[in-house]
Amino acid sequence: MKEPSPEQKQAAFVAFREELDQEVEHGIEHHEASMTKMGFMFLGIFIGVIALAALLP
Repeated sequence: MKEPSPEQKQAAFVAFREELDQEVEHGIEHHEASMTKMGFMFLGIFIGVIALAALLP
C-alpha cells in the first residue's frame, strides 16, 4: 500500500477537524435546546405545584 503524501495527510486532517467541529457544534446546540425545554417544563411544574399549594386549604 502506498504511503499518502504529507499534503494528503494534512488535507485529511483538516477535513476531519472541520467535520468534527460541525458535529460537536450541532450536538451542543441540540443539548442546549433539550435542556432549555426541560427547564421550562420543570418551571411550569414548579409553578403548578406552588399554585395548587396556595389554592388548596
